[in-house]
Amino acid sequence: MAEISTTPDVLPRQRPIRRGPDAWRAARGRRPWLQELAIFGAALIVYQVSRALVIGEPSTAFQNAAGLIDFEKSSGLFVELSIQQWLLNHLALTSALNKFYMLGHWIITPLFFVWLYKRRRRMYPYVRNAFLAANAIALSVFVVFPVAPPRLINGDGFVDTLRGVSDIDLHGGVLSGLFNPHAAVPSMHFGYAFMIGVVAALLVKHWALRLLALSYPALVFLTITGTGNHYVIDSLAGGMVIALGFIVVQGWEYVWPSLRTAPLVAALRRDG
Repeated sequence: MAEISTTPDVLPRQRPIRRGPDAWRAARGRRPWLQELAIFGAALIVYQVSRALVIGEPSTAFQNAAGLIDFEKSSGLFVELSIQQWLLNHLALTSALNKFYMLGHWIITPLFFVWLYKRRRRMYPYVRNAFLAANAIALSVFVVFPVAPPRLINGDGFVDTLRGVSDIDLHGGVLSGLFNPHAAVPSMHFGYAFMIGVVAALLVKHWALRLLALSYPALVFLTITGTGNHYVIDSLAGGMVIALGFIVVQGWEYVWPSLRTAPLVAALRRDG
């Protein structure tokens, strides 16, 4: 007769089930990039919703646009119509730039931060914080200085190439409620491109890659100006806002040294 074992089965040790903050900390420890996704996801939601909530009075936006055009004309910056007329003589290029305007901004910016996180980790927090600070500054400007874009201006000869050439209506559809039609200044399309171009040009080694990086903001400038979405001064303002974002982070880290990240110049020196 076979003996019946009275020894209890040895069960595999199970990990304690974590919930709430503990689960998040455990997941973040295994995959630190989850925190960055959460930060950018939250920032994107806040930015888009805030843009929609701070839509100013149309009359004020058009008055500000008229004043901006007068300033550009008096200072020699009013070249938007010349750029747009040249593009309208090359409709295939105009159509390509319309698509680039709608998609490039959303593809290249995330790819830049992924590359920065994976390949230049010391500099990533510094650039990320400056980027977030710049977006906060831009939202403040949208509140106090709403400006209608050139494509909405009648009587000056501007053309809405998105609608006229590519049949793209920014003011219709499901997502139109999250779009602020009076947020021309500053152009964060150009601001992001300026940041990517300068930072990438400083970090990459090969001259061809540096040239490619610096050509990106130039392409974005041509796109946003030629398609009638921004004035020249919008791009200048976008570049200034990005620069202010880096200045804010520098000041922040000076006041709170414990929060200091790796400044771009110092990290470049270490990388040699």
